[in-house]
Amino acid sequence: MKIKGFTLDLPVPENTVPLVFDSPHSGTEFPDDFSSPVSSEKLLTAWDAFVEDLWAPAVSQGASLLKAHFPRVYIDPNRAPDDVDARDVDGTLPFTCKPTVYSERGMGLIRKFALPGIPMYETPLTAKQIMDRIDTYYTPYHTALTERLETLHQTFGSVWHIDCHSMKSKGNAMNIDNGQPRPDIVLGDGDGTTCEEGFIAVIEDSFRSKGYSVSRNVPYKGGYLIRHYAAPTRNRHSMQIEINRAVYMDEQAFKPNNHYQTFKQDLSDLTKELCAYIRDAIDPSLSTPIK
Repeated sequence: MKIKGFTLDLPVPENTVPLVFDSPHSGTEFPDDFSSPVSSEKLLTAWDAFVEDLWAPAVSQGASLLKAHFPRVYIDPNRAPDDVDARDVDGTLPFTCKPTVYSERGMGLIRKFALPGIPMYETPLTAKQIMDRIDTYYTPYHTALTERLETLHQTFGSVWHIDCHSMKSKGNAMNIDNGQPRPDIVLGDGDGTTCEEGFIAVIEDSFRSKGYSVSRNVPYKGGYLIRHYAAPTRNRHSMQIEINRAVYMDEQAFKPNNHYQTFKQDLSDLTKELCAYIRDAIDPSLSTPIK
């Protein structure tokens, strides 16, 4: 199902498990109203390159996959809708701005810097421009994710959500780990608050068994998406996977490297393990074999 701004890929009904992947930063399609002095190459550094393709096999295994087409530098679905610094707006928004540390670093709902010291815009966006982006892209993306999670939760009594990202191999000055090399995989669950431990353990064990280095919650604990949708006490589990881009791509050329297909298969194997875990966890009468 493709709608302006995003695509939601669904498994066949008889093979469905209550597992949703979403890729909020996979978009590269800039809307017609976008204008910036920043070069395309610099803008691409914010792109979660190829993430939607890496996780695509999950759909044939029973999971759902939501992927944004609009870029995060246009508007960021992984930020709260009021994570805006009013000082960066030309005019007055129809809500109270509540900027977080993301906005302070220039990475709030509306991106302020493409890279450290490189402003996204020559002049502030108007309140109308920001509201148009919220209404046309941000809200529909969240509505689609909300409805899919709710449908699966109502059907199965539980739902698991994985927010999918990629990260530069080293942090920059806009990150909390500036200049530090990063592990292959970072699993974020808000320091154990957004997802049940068993699910996280399956993911960590799978990556480690294949030789990848794995960290939990350092440097990423998970952003707005997992914190907003998680409610473990109500069997709604949400966590974030950050993949080091050096694992699967040439970061300078923005192209897949020689390990790309192997890594994609490793993710496919992981998804099979997660689907099996979920089928064991839910009511057996609602479970169907992996086709």
